[in-house]
Amino acid sequence: MTLEAGSRLGAYRIEGLLATGGMGEVYRARDERLGRDVAIKIVAKGLASEDRELERFEREARIMASLSHPNVLNIFDFGKEDGVTYAVMELLAGQNLRERMAKRALPWRTAAAIAMAAARGLAAAHAKGIVHRDMKPENIFLLADGGVKVLDFGLAHRQTADGDAAPEGGGETLVGTMVYMAPEQFGGETPDARTDIWGLGAVLYEMLTGTRPFARLNVSDTMSAILREDPPAIARYGIDVPSPLERLVRRCLEKEPDRRVQAAYDLAFDLSEVVSASTAQPPPPSAWRARVPWLVLGAAVGVGATALLFTLR
Repeated sequence: MTLEAGSRLGAYRIEGLLATGGMGEVYRARDERLGRDVAIKIVAKGLASEDRELERFEREARIMASLSHPNVLNIFDFGKEDGVTYAVMELLAGQNLRERMAKRALPWRTAAAIAMAAARGLAAAHAKGIVHRDMKPENIFLLADGGVKVLDFGLAHRQTADGDAAPEGGGETLVGTMVYMAPEQFGGETPDARTDIWGLGAVLYEMLTGTRPFARLNVSDTMSAILREDPPAIARYGIDVPSPLERLVRRCLEKEPDRRVQAAYDLAFDLSEVVSASTAQPPPPSAWRARVPWLVLGAAVGVGATALLFTLR
């Protein structure tokens, strides 16, 4: 179904088509009650009669409504009218990460900052028991004002209190985008926060190198690389990044979930440490000389003090 500019859907006036995809269409619209522009997503023509797709669409809306975080896309409304099921979301200005990269590497500080913000958005979802399961550049949006939003919870799983994923329509087991999927997703294991950390680690690797770490010429070779191969060292691409950052990326891409960074909040914190350490300036020579007697005195009496300053966005 295509909505014409000037037509109405519920309380919203359609202004134009923004994007189309296999699952639906997104329109720019005007909420005249509150005087703001919004984005409206509808189920694509031919899918509206399929219970499974409608269930997924409604589930995504409920999941998004349960989250409130500056690094997660906000949903404002959900409804049905004249056979059209729609969700009303905030209208974003900017571009997705795929468009920003355009097959080239980003400066490492930029990449770390984007990954840090995305990790904070994931941490908010994980705190609600929600696993995204489809972390990729297309689902990270870079706002014109410098903000970052995690998008598209259409494949998300909500975990139960005992840690198992709540059942979903269709009994899906292998879902996601192949080159960003974690090894456990191929074995039918229950996804958890560490599954998303793998996906974000693969995205961070791609931001730093301009190359997807496990992409091969066909599906079977890509799966084999994910399950058995280590990603090439970042230095192989002639790119200089801080060694703590490269180690952090490798920890995100450990085959065994227990060996990975365990929480998205921890990943965000570790990334902030890397950025902070790189921007710390050594004291000028005069200041260093002035401190030497105090350092000697401290050593003599066996007293030491260390101060660490972490800058968090």
